[in-house]
Amino acid sequence: MWSKSVPSAVNRFNCYQIIRLARCIHTASKDSHIKHPGSEPLNYATYGEVFQKAVEKYPGRVAVRSVHEDVTLSYEQLLTQADSLGCALRAHGLQTGDRIGIWSHNSASWIVSLVAAARVGLIAALLNPAFEAPELSFCIKKTGMKAILIPDKLPNRDYYTKLESLLPELRKAKPGSLISKDFPNLTTVINIGREKLPGTLSYDSLITHNNNDVSKYGSEIKSADGCLLHLTSGTTGDPKAGLDSHLGIVNNTYFSGVRNTFNQYHHKICVQVPLFHALGSIITALSGLQHGNTLVLAAPIYNVKANIDALYAEKCTALTGTPTMYVDMLAQVQDRASPPPALKTALAAGAPCSPLIIRNMQKYLNVQNVACLYGLTETTAAVFQSLPGDNVDKVAETVGYIHDHTEAKVVGDDGRPVPFGSEGELYTRGYNNMICYWDEPEKTRQTISEDGWICTGDKFKLSEDGYGTIVGRLKDIIIRGGENIAPKEIEDLLNTHPNIIESQVVGVADERLGEELCAVMRLREGASISHEDIKRYCEGRLAKFKIPRVLKFTDEFPKTASGKIQKFKIKEMVEAGKI
Repeated sequence: MWSKSVPSAVNRFNCYQIIRLARCIHTASKDSHIKHPGSEPLNYATYGEVFQKAVEKYPGRVAVRSVHEDVTLSYEQLLTQADSLGCALRAHGLQTGDRIGIWSHNSASWIVSLVAAARVGLIAALLNPAFEAPELSFCIKKTGMKAILIPDKLPNRDYYTKLESLLPELRKAKPGSLISKDFPNLTTVINIGREKLPGTLSYDSLITHNNNDVSKYGSEIKSADGCLLHLTSGTTGDPKAGLDSHLGIVNNTYFSGVRNTFNQYHHKICVQVPLFHALGSIITALSGLQHGNTLVLAAPIYNVKANIDALYAEKCTALTGTPTMYVDMLAQVQDRASPPPALKTALAAGAPCSPLIIRNMQKYLNVQNVACLYGLTETTAAVFQSLPGDNVDKVAETVGYIHDHTEAKVVGDDGRPVPFGSEGELYTRGYNNMICYWDEPEKTRQTISEDGWICTGDKFKLSEDGYGTIVGRLKDIIIRGGENIAPKEIEDLLNTHPNIIESQVVGVADERLGEELCAVMRLREGASISHEDIKRYCEGRLAKFKIPRVLKFTDEFPKTASGKIQKFKIKEMVEAGKI
C-alpha cells in the first residue's frame, strides 16, 4: 500500500532541498563553466554490491513483472537466478573482464543476465535486437565476446536463424563448446527462451547452477572496472562500444533515481524503452532496481497500446520514454475515459523534447512530476536532469539541472568558454565519463581530452543557475525516435546501388519522431529510383529503422571552397523545399 512507502511531505521537501542547496561552483567571470560538488559523496561499491543491499532491504518485493511473459520475480529470486547464471558462465570458462552479448528484446531474463554479469565480473555488451547480420557480425568481432544470449523468435525477428547465418558451425556444435572460424572468441550461445535450439545452452538449466562461488568472483571486481558496453552509432558509421565502469553506473543510477523520486516511493516503473539503450538499462532498469522499485515489462518490443494498458492494469507510478513514445501515448490516452490512475513521475529523454509535449504529458497523463534528461552513452547516461519540483515551464524550456559530481562548460570556436546564455559546444567531465571506446584508443583520444573533457558535439546554452538548454547538434548524427543513426553507414550502402552516383543522408523535422531520415541522391543519367527500390536494396543489410523514408534528388551538392559537401546546407535546402 502507498501509505507504507510514502515519506512525509517534510522529508520529501528536505530531500529536494539538499539537491538544490548543493549549488554549482563557477568562476566570477561569467563564463559558461559550472561544477556540481554533489549532494552526497560518491559510492565506490560495485553494482553487484549495491544490488545485493537492495535485495537485503526488500527480499520479498517484486523486482520484475513481465506482463507479456507472465513472469514475476521478487528481489530475492532475481538475485538467486542472477548469481546462478553468473557462476554457470564462469564455470564454462568465462573470466573476469570477458564480454557477454545480450541480443534480445525486453524480457525478465534480459534483466537477470545483466545483473548476473555485474555480479561475477563479466562485461555485458548490449546489442540492438533490430540488428541485421552484418551489424551483429561487426559487434561480435569488435567486442571479442565469448558468449551471447538470444531469445525465442518474434513474428518478424528470428534471432537464431540470423546468428546461424554467421555461425554455420552452431547447429552441430556441442553446447558451450562452439568453434567458429570467423568468430574465434565466441564459444557459447545461450538460449534464454523456451525453444530448443541446436548448439545452445539452456538458460533454464543455468539459473539452477550452484552459486556458492559468487562471493569469490565478486571480490575480484573493483569500482573502476568495466561493467557494460553500450554499442552506439558514431559519425563514422560502424557502432562504437562505450565501456562504462561500475563507478559510473552505481552513481549515475543512484543520482538519476533520486531526481526521478525512485528513492521516495515503491514505484512501479513502466519500461517502454528498449533495455539495450542507456535510457533503458541505466536510467530505468538498473536505477529502478538499486532503489528497490518494481520494473513492469509491458511488451517485448515497443507497443504503445500494451504500455498504456500496463499503466492502468498494473497501476504504474513511473514512466520513462523518448519524446516519440510520449507523442504516441498522448494520442491514444486522450481516447480513454480517464487518465492513468497512479502516475507520479514521467521522464522524457533520448532526444530533444518540445515544450508542447512536456505540457501535454502533465495535462493528459495526470502526472505529478514531469522531467527531462540529457546525456550521452559516453557519459554513462545522465549529465543534466530536471529536479523534483521543477515547474512545467522550467522542464519544457531546459534539459534540467547539472548532475551531482559533474562539470560542464560551453565553448566557442576558439575553445574558450562563452558567456552564460551564449551558444557553443558542450563539454562535460566527471565520474560518469566512460572508460573508453572498446579497442579504439584513437577514437577515445578524439572524444576525451587529456584533462578529462568529453566533447559532446551538441550545440548548447548554459545558465548561471545550473540549467542547460540543447540548441542543436554539431555532429552529423541523426536522432530518429530516440535511435542514434550515423548517416555514413547508410550512405556507404546507398552508394553501391548501380543507379546512384552519390548520396547524402540528413535528418529532417518530423512531428512524431523528431527527425526522419532523408536520402538526397545524385542519380546516373536516365536512371530513376523509388522508395520501394531503396527499401528492397537495404533490407537485410541495415536495421529497418535506418532505411530512409524520404527521398530527394539533386544534380549537385552544396560544397565549400575546398570541395567538402556541406551537409547542414543540404538539410536547410530540403526543409526549405529547394531540393
